[in-house]
Amino acid sequence: MLRDQIQEFQKNGPALIAAGMMIVLTAILYPGVPIASAVLLIGYGALLTLFARPSRQELFGLMSLTVYASLGCLAVAAQTHAATGGLGYVLMADHLLATALLALLIKTVLQRLSFSSTQ
Repeated sequence: MLRDQIQEFQKNGPALIAAGMMIVLTAILYPGVPIASAVLLIGYGALLTLFARPSRQELFGLMSLTVYASLGCLAVAAQTHAATGGLGYVLMADHLLATALLALLIKTVLQRLSFSSTQ
């Protein structure tokens, strides 16, 4: 039952990637839009899409976690550095959401690693 729920949720990976890309495209049109959470949303969607494949993908999951966690931290640092008038509420909300998505990325990879080691 839990495995069916996980597989059903993993089908949302492409939708999460599309949502993150829409935020990035919005940031291209309106340069003030923060994108740290969008980067990690794309990373989480990519990770779910990767883990939806039937073969063992733990090594690629760790590499994906490394890449997207680094990009997310870099985006948070760049946005914080570029904020000239102090951190606004939107930027703080973006940083908090990015932190939550990063924790979710780590949790998903660790669960996948522990799930694959018990099989």
